[in-house]
Amino acid sequence: MFVLASASKARQKLLDQIALRHKVIVSDFDETQIQEPDPILKVKLLAKGKSDSALKKLIKENHDLDTFQALLGCDSLFEFEGEIFEKPINKEQLISRWQRMSGKSGFLHTGHYLISHDSSKLDMESYSLNQYSDGVVSTKIEFMTLSNIEIIKYASIQEPYNCAGGFAIEGYGGLFIKKIDGCFSNVIGLSLPWLKINLEKLGLSELLLEKNNKIKYF
Repeated sequence: MFVLASASKARQKLLDQIALRHKVIVSDFDETQIQEPDPILKVKLLAKGKSDSALKKLIKENHDLDTFQALLGCDSLFEFEGEIFEKPINKEQLISRWQRMSGKSGFLHTGHYLISHDSSKLDMESYSLNQYSDGVVSTKIEFMTLSNIEIIKYASIQEPYNCAGGFAIEGYGGLFIKKIDGCFSNVIGLSLPWLKINLEKLGLSELLLEKNNKIKYF
C-alpha cells in the first residue's frame, strides 16, 4: 500500500495518471513552525514534516499496517526574484504578484519525502528507523506578458488561491505560461520521474505496476 500525505487533488490525480494504487492521509503538520528563508531548505523541511506527521497518524490509527509499504509527503512553493511565494492570502496580494511576474520567470520548488518501512517494526518507537529518500525538484517557469484585465480576471476565480505562486499550470493558469525548463509534473505538485527513481532506489518499483485500484480516504 502506498500512502500520499497530502490533501492536494492535483497530486492525487498525478498518482491516478500513473495508476499507482494509493490511500490518502491528510497531514496535520503545522507549517507555520517552519520559519526558514531559504526556499529549497524550507520546502524540504515542509515535506519531511508532512510525511512524519502522516506516518504518526497512520500508526496511531492503525490503518492497514500489514500492507503499508511507502508514504510520500510533498510541499511546493514558488520562488520569484529571491522571494518565496506560497498560496496567495487574498485577491490584492495575487494581483500584485501577477503584475510583478508578468513577462518574467521564477522557480517552482517541490520538496519530496518518501518513507518505506519494514512492517514488522512499524510502531511509534521505531518508525524513525525506516528507510527514506528526500529531495527537491525545481522547474523554471517563464510567464507571458499579461494585461491588468487578464490578471484581474484570473484573480476573480478560485483556482489560483489553491496553488503555490498563485497559478495552476494544469488549469486556466496554463494559458499564462510561455515555457518551462524542467519537470512538468513537478509544477503540478509532484515530480513523477523523481518518484519513479526513488521507489526503485528503495526497492519498491513493483508499486508502479499495480493498476485499476480504487482510492480510499480516511
